[in-house]
Amino acid sequence: MKTTHSTAPSQNPRPVLPYTEEPDPEQRRRAVRAVASAALDAEDCAELLDALGLAPEEGRSVPTQRTR
Repeated sequence: MKTTHSTAPSQNPRPVLPYTEEPDPEQRRRAVRAVASAALDAEDCAELLDALGLAPEEGRSVPTQRTR
């Protein structure tokens, strides 16, 4: 009688990643600005932002509302 042992997982071969919350607009703005400050040039910045799923417009400051 021949027995074989499989070392490969038989169920759920993909790892389960922990749930993480999406960054809020302020975190995204800060991330865009950090990438822009570290990029070599405009093309490098665009590629890095694209890879991170960020848009250049997200780096613009959000105007604060004045209260009267």
